[in-house]
Amino acid sequence: MRLGIVLPRYGADVVGGTEHWLQTLAEHLVAERGFEVEVFTTCATSAVTWADELPPGTTELHGVTVHRHRSVSGRDPAYGALDPLIRRDPGGVPDHVARRFVELVGPVCPDVLDHAEASACDLIAVTPYLFWPAVHGVPRLGRRVVFHGAAHDEAELHLRILRPVYAAAGGFAYNSFAERSLVERVFPVGQLPGCVVCNTVVERHGDPVAARQALGIGEAPFLLCVGRVERTKGAHVLAEMFLEYKRRHPGPLKLVFIGPENERVERDPDLVVAGRQPEAVKWGALRAAEVFVTPSAFESFSLVVLESWLAGRPVLVNGRCAATVEHCRRGHGGLWFDSYGTFEAALDRLLGDDDLRADLGRRGEAYARANFAWPPLLDRYESLCERVLARRSLAHN
Repeated sequence: MRLGIVLPRYGADVVGGTEHWLQTLAEHLVAERGFEVEVFTTCATSAVTWADELPPGTTELHGVTVHRHRSVSGRDPAYGALDPLIRRDPGGVPDHVARRFVELVGPVCPDVLDHAEASACDLIAVTPYLFWPAVHGVPRLGRRVVFHGAAHDEAELHLRILRPVYAAAGGFAYNSFAERSLVERVFPVGQLPGCVVCNTVVERHGDPVAARQALGIGEAPFLLCVGRVERTKGAHVLAEMFLEYKRRHPGPLKLVFIGPENERVERDPDLVVAGRQPEAVKWGALRAAEVFVTPSAFESFSLVVLESWLAGRPVLVNGRCAATVEHCRRGHGGLWFDSYGTFEAALDRLLGDDDLRADLGRRGEAYARANFAWPPLLDRYESLCERVLARRSLAHN
């Protein structure tokens, strides 16, 4: 099977959940299922600007052919002026305003869609739903699309212009049962092929002692948060709640952020903003942390929750995020919060009971290993592709 992938950025230097997931999926489909995979993407590496940073042209990365094109425009900060309107009443936003918002969010790159449409690919995976390539690309590519929307219940999902986008797809690859339930509640797409493909997680090496040294935290106990340091990811709220917790509970506990600091957080001796770190440091930190915290309310899967469980650590997640709460309910490996009060209570419970933390870590690890291995995931994805192809063939006959 020949599969195309349309996404805003792709490559070893890209930090992003859905982009990383599609990259690893592509490489495994090539290596283990004999797929031919072509990627149609921009020259960007940063979702903050979508600036062209890589050279245009065709290269190969781990068996995957990658076509990069320069964008007409990247992310224009002027989109922020429309943000309050969209947050207030997304369903009432006029279509021309919503399309302007998508254009400002970017990256605008018609060459990506031209190349994908003209390709000989049987199917074209598109991700994520929010950005210009998907909003314009899915209706254009139509029933060839396996849509990896990576949707979560945020205002943008309820813009009217998203209805024809979702309706045009050939099928849907969902990251969680929560995402599927959300999408089928918001859009009339239940009759189209769909599958909760999930995601997979690969355990890597990392020494806790070396990680502590690299992060400069010595023997202090710490909470860990991995991912982009942004307001939309909940990093700033987590920092504020943690500092309030420390005022109420003085002691050596620290909070460590690993990931690019796209929006500056408050500086405090107990906050360690470590920036990007090698995988070995991340995995060592996961194994050394008392608790892994993911504060984002807007996730369709959250790979790092599974990674923390493979490292044997319990998790504390945002109770407003259906996907991460789903993991905790199914995996019995963590707790969740929806306010400062529940954050403090959950953290007290976890930090005050070594046996509980160990038990939650073991349960989460068992869940991660049993449900997110590559062979069954690839089976699910290949079956979904075959169903989308079969439905498309019937429509043409």
